[in-house]
Amino acid sequence: MSDNVKNLCDFIDASPTPYHAVENLSAFFTARGVQELNEGDPWILEPGAAYFVSRGGTALAAFRPGFHPPSRSGFLLAGAHTDSPCLKLRPGAELMDRSMLRLAVEVYGSAILSGWLDRPLGLAGQLVVWDKEAYRSYLYSSNNALGVIPGLAIHLDREINKGMELKANVHLPVLVDILGSEIFAKTPERWLVSKLAKELDLREESILSMDLAFYDPQKATLFGREEEGALINAPRLDNLAGCSALSQAFCAAKPGLSTQIACFMDAEEIGSRSPQGADSSFLRDLLTRINLSLKGSAEDFYRAGSRSLCVSVDGAQAWNPAYAEKYDARFSPRLGGGPALKLNASRRYATDSFTEALFGSLCETVQIPWQKYMARADSQPGSTIGPITAARLGFRCMDIGHPMLSMHAVRETIDSADHQAVCTLLKEFFQLDAESLKLP
Repeated sequence: MSDNVKNLCDFIDASPTPYHAVENLSAFFTARGVQELNEGDPWILEPGAAYFVSRGGTALAAFRPGFHPPSRSGFLLAGAHTDSPCLKLRPGAELMDRSMLRLAVEVYGSAILSGWLDRPLGLAGQLVVWDKEAYRSYLYSSNNALGVIPGLAIHLDREINKGMELKANVHLPVLVDILGSEIFAKTPERWLVSKLAKELDLREESILSMDLAFYDPQKATLFGREEEGALINAPRLDNLAGCSALSQAFCAAKPGLSTQIACFMDAEEIGSRSPQGADSSFLRDLLTRINLSLKGSAEDFYRAGSRSLCVSVDGAQAWNPAYAEKYDARFSPRLGGGPALKLNASRRYATDSFTEALFGSLCETVQIPWQKYMARADSQPGSTIGPITAARLGFRCMDIGHPMLSMHAVRETIDSADHQAVCTLLKEFFQLDAESLKLP
């Protein structure tokens, strides 16, 4: 197993939520000498040095000021997102019915729900605690199974394999325990708070709120060919695979003339409109502060935008022979065929004719194969942070991604060779000199 693939699998196993992903990214960058900054502090930046800053616990940006000012050589920005479709715990989640204790959920993002049934589920996220006259946050992960969503026996619905609509408020509450008669007689609404307080050694009354989600605790799995690599099956590949590739590429890249930025944004699965999402002030605030710290003027900031490039890294729908009629066979990337360039006439993806040409040149330079992804002409694909970032910043942008099977399922599949290629491609992107490209 290559280092890049091992790092991806370890990152996924340790990152059940965006909170954990950002904590692990912070540790990854710190271990490699990247200096942490705080948005509330003054910044003094040096060209060639590496820094990172986080926002809200679920978004992070690492950056390395270039040896030329941004007004001359622009910004090279690559981004991915930290969130994935899941089942989020509802406040006051405990539900009791005939001694069965279940926790209520709501669906986050466009999750494929059927795969969540009859699967051991863990619980993870953030708690906010009042501790000695101050608010503090705690990361929590059950690490192992906490409950299950039991499906219906086929004997009670012989047509169940023809499809069944799953309703979040009826079918998806997670069974976590059967309470004995002595407990059943009491009100169980503090069951979860009591459990968390005991595990974290906190007082129950100090836990004020929680942002928790259920997740698949089974670790990432490799299968298939052995000598050349393997297929990777794991939860949250959309889009922790992009985050892992981006962090690896940023740290492997050398300082350059252009300012290099790797951003990891939250809330993409629900439209990116949050303080930590791509449709927020986070990136524009970051770029403005970099320009100011490097003694750039407001005019210099706008000049930099015309010389800048962006790459959005997200999954691309890989061809699945079981559903061949759902694809345009000419533009359906296959696993192992290299990174996919994503195009769409309605600009669901941000790739334009110039960045399409640039993508091909980058792949040729590092000698990796590449593919194009387009949805069938009578359907529309999902979107990414690419169009939002390009619109808010005015950057030329390309949308690329790992070819991926079963996107938005509880577990997805990619090819390790494609992941290696994405890492290589992103590293080459960070070595560009945007000034020499003479962007039209």
